[in-house]
Amino acid sequence: MSNSKHVKTVLITGAAGGLGRSLALACAKQGMQLVVLDKDRRGLAGLCDEIECSGAPAPGVCEYDLVALGPDQCDELVSGIVEAYGQLDGLVHCATRFDGLQPLDQVAGDAWLGHMQVNLNAPWLLTRTALPALRDQGGAVVFAINDDAARGKAYWGPYGTSQSALQTMVTMLFEECEGTPCRVYGINPGPMRTGVRAKAFHTEDPSSVPSPDRAAGKFLDAVLGKCAAGPALQLD
Repeated sequence: MSNSKHVKTVLITGAAGGLGRSLALACAKQGMQLVVLDKDRRGLAGLCDEIECSGAPAPGVCEYDLVALGPDQCDELVSGIVEAYGQLDGLVHCATRFDGLQPLDQVAGDAWLGHMQVNLNAPWLLTRTALPALRDQGGAVVFAINDDAARGKAYWGPYGTSQSALQTMVTMLFEECEGTPCRVYGINPGPMRTGVRAKAFHTEDPSSVPSPDRAAGKFLDAVLGKCAAGPALQLD
């Protein structure tokens, strides 16, 4: 069915947990039509139940592992969203892969390639495919960019490398989209109480770290166009 022009349709990757889940719930409270993508079936089911119980529109669900994402799958996903809802107003990249701190010479080859695929290749493929639909709506593409501490530091391995490359890509995309209807955001959410962070900071007291809900507010503002676009935005 087609969507009302007054209802934003937003695709969120990594929606089953952490920042993605917090953002999905925040968007649902705004009455947005969501398409939530994650490989975690149970997490997606719990998220969808909570969204529907709130009275928000039932989200479209895409249970998919970004490791397997290619151009054909991107075309199918984006065209399916536009066909089902009539538009795509936002694409938010929250999915990430981080297997833990490790010396470079101990990283397995398939693990390296998997990090690059999920953290860099998949966001580029989805963005490239979605840009025409986003331009039609004057929409936004939003990337979660990790803290600078993860880039170029010992033991951060393929995760840190992919984050450095992602920041470069987002900066390029922001400059290329200036003056077009599509807004580009790269947002550093800062420390968040997530499973990904727990893999790196084993002795940290989780209660000392902010919930992802705080960062989700900044991402929601980006989707709504309530803050200026930019490739390296920080939380206020």
